[in-house]
Amino acid sequence: MKRNWKLLTVFSVVFMLSLALTGIASADVIRGKGWLYAEGSGAATLRMSGDVEIISHGSGVVYIYGADTIEAEGNGRRKNLRNGGVIFRGYEGKITISGERMAVRMIGKQIEFTAMGKGTAILRGRGHYETEGHSGNWEPDGLTLEVAEE
Repeated sequence: MKRNWKLLTVFSVVFMLSLALTGIASADVIRGKGWLYAEGSGAATLRMSGDVEIISHGSGVVYIYGADTIEAEGNGRRKNLRNGGVIFRGYEGKITISGERMAVRMIGKQIEFTAMGKGTAILRGRGHYETEGHSGNWEPDGLTLEVAEE
């Protein structure tokens, strides 16, 4: 039990540091209004207030921290962490998240999500995004999108 707690603590610290470092390394900043849709492969990190709908294709990992509500419809592994976080591994289905000041990180070959609200998304890898007034591709170097409420 103590070993699991230590591993969980180390994992949580590494995850939170990766959120901070992801923001530092991002290259371009694009501003959109109200919503963001993105799909691709690599890593997507969201720090925002609002709603997120993730379509999970059964590969990869989704980490969620600080959400007020998490609803999941589908199959895969879900693990609730002691610090209030949730990890989905190999999940196939839809994950709907709502909250203020939440952090969501998706890593995998088939990332697909729609976010509504305000905050920042950092996309790394290869994929496509759309937001009001902008659309384009995300690159391995990283792309930062700021989403503001309408």
